[in-house]
Amino acid sequence: MARSVSFDRAADVYEATRGFPPGIAAVVAEAAIEMIGRDVRALEIGVGTGRIARPLAARGLRCVGVDLSPKMMAQLRALVADGSPAPVLVNADATRLPLADAHFDAVVSVHVFHLIPHWQAALSELRRVLRPGGVYLTGYDWRSADSPSGRFFDKWREIVSARELTAGHPGAHDFGDVKQFLLDSGAAMEERFAGEWQVTRTVAHALETIEHRTWSSTWEVPDHFFAECLAELRAWALAEFGPPEAAFTATHKFCWQAFRWG
Repeated sequence: MARSVSFDRAADVYEATRGFPPGIAAVVAEAAIEMIGRDVRALEIGVGTGRIARPLAARGLRCVGVDLSPKMMAQLRALVADGSPAPVLVNADATRLPLADAHFDAVVSVHVFHLIPHWQAALSELRRVLRPGGVYLTGYDWRSADSPSGRFFDKWREIVSARELTAGHPGAHDFGDVKQFLLDSGAAMEERFAGEWQVTRTVAHALETIEHRTWSSTWEVPDHFFAECLAELRAWALAEFGPPEAAFTATHKFCWQAFRWG
């Protein structure tokens, strides 16, 4: 049986590679609170290093975080300032939550259901622990589909797939699958963007993130194929974007989607 993906191997670099720029975490947290309320019990599935849960807890929300990765949660504990509120942490799989029925006013997740093979079961668990009238809040980092970063990943997946290898993830193909599943279950959706920032990368840096297997889409490619795939990506990138020191900038936003059932 396929297992959900643990981020133990990314724990040491997660904040450096996925963290928000200064000021954005506060904007994202305040937008979340506007959608779910402040005096609530909130559960985050896939809490990781607490990119979302830490600023929510700091604003007074009673937060519980669930994650498969002990190393990610150890990073979270280390990042909480002395004397600051911290989420209660539970090491568990999202498809088997060791939590009581109808206990939470809100359940939150960000970039997690593509990592869960049985994501429909995780959504059923999510609804089990959510009280009637509660809200499921999910979010993602938005960038234009034709941004240079997006094109790098699209090309990587194309190169790997051409060799009949896996460059995807074991769970939901994209959030469109999850969104449709929730809408089909009778949920109503509210969407809101929070924060906007620019990210500038060089061609060399974009290639290094693949070479160092920073992203989970690189983890399943066997070593004996990896160098070959990387060489093809490098040749494409240099032809498409120019020399290694050439830089490109992409606009990023954070998007929250709130689901409620009548």
